[in-house]
Amino acid sequence: MAAQIRAITASMTEWFEARAPREKQLLIVGGALAVVAIVYNLLWAPAWDGCIQIKASLPLLEVQLADIQMQVDQVRRLKGAAAVRAPSGIALRDALAASLVQAGIPEPQVTTLGKGVQVDAKNAPFGAWMTWLDSVRRDDHVRVVNAHVSADAKVGQATVSATLQPTSEQR
Repeated sequence: MAAQIRAITASMTEWFEARAPREKQLLIVGGALAVVAIVYNLLWAPAWDGCIQIKASLPLLEVQLADIQMQVDQVRRLKGAAAVRAPSGIALRDALAASLVQAGIPEPQVTTLGKGVQVDAKNAPFGAWMTWLDSVRRDDHVRVVNAHVSADAKVGQATVSATLQPTSEQR
């Protein structure tokens, strides 16, 4: 194999040496231009075009990455929320009684009914009651099973009664 390469190299050198000086210059310049064209078309142009495409798609990719990161954060929050077990029975009663006092519901009656809790209050501010009910639904993971509200003589006051259960419990 090496002998064949030497023979080809020798015959090409002999052929090149047989050319006139002007012809040699034209062959050298033409060969150099051919090498430059090949390098440009096979290496430089595709790399340059790829860089331009990457720069053009980068803003969209950054938006997609931000969206994915937001979804990952949401999954982590939801996973943490799913791991929370709602209190039941006496623990739920105590938690609801404490939150009723903080919400400003006067003299609530809180009794345990199995795993659920019955909450009764007279002369309760209706707005405070609804705000409290929404907050315990979110924070204590309970749902309203049964509720009855009636207006009192004073505007904005109501007599309320509700049965609450942990969201994991079935009706």
